[in-house]
Amino acid sequence: MAAELDALGRYADAQEKKAAQLQVALDSRVVIEQAVGILSERFELSIAEAFDLLRSAARNSRRELRALATELTESRATPAAVTVARGT
Repeated sequence: MAAELDALGRYADAQEKKAAQLQVALDSRVVIEQAVGILSERFELSIAEAFDLLRSAARNSRRELRALATELTESRATPAAVTVARGT
């Protein structure tokens, strides 16, 4: 009985961790989609082009995509990494 309770506790812990990871992924997706929308409107790009620009800027500046997206959504200014990736 104790072994079963221990196994059940480990399973519950694993499920809780998985739920937290999924919530972080969902939160990341929301901010990334907002940033893509901003870039799309700001530079008259398609959604795919705006995502590619954001991804390229994050990669070239060695930053996490979510961090750059957050910076973009929290400021009216275009982050330098995006400007450099855009080539302007």
